[in-house]
Amino acid sequence: MLFRVAARCIILRDGKILVQLSKKGDFYRLPGGRIRPDETIVQGLQREVHEELGIEKIENMRLIFIVDSFYKRRSGLVHEVGFYFLCDVGDAEIKPREEHLRIEWIEPEQLDSKNFRPSALAPHLRRIREVLENGLPAQYIINVDVGGQD
Repeated sequence: MLFRVAARCIILRDGKILVQLSKKGDFYRLPGGRIRPDETIVQGLQREVHEELGIEKIENMRLIFIVDSFYKRRSGLVHEVGFYFLCDVGDAEIKPREEHLRIEWIEPEQLDSKNFRPSALAPHLRRIREVLENGLPAQYIINVDVGGQD
């Protein structure tokens, strides 16, 4: 089993959430990615968001979700712990810097577990306004996407 740590940004503008389409175009996810062994979660998140979207600085980061995921890849089973932060990027221009990346702004209510990864996070993101309004502490979510299990 492969173990990974990841960090991703929840970026909201005009009530919509920024999502990226996967390389194959079969699902959406939030901007960010794997953390390297020699960097903190925050350093890794800032690096990933800069590499992917050209955003120079993230401010007022707030941890919203921790997702403990288990999923299959061609190389086998992966256990990934993901840290999902609400990120303030101000009025920074957001555009993909990597050829394979496509981004979209969508209403949180439109997120569907069938085409969003990790799938267990989609229903929580659909309620993101409620989570933010109530000032809830970070929520822990377990996600299992291995061969037909929920």
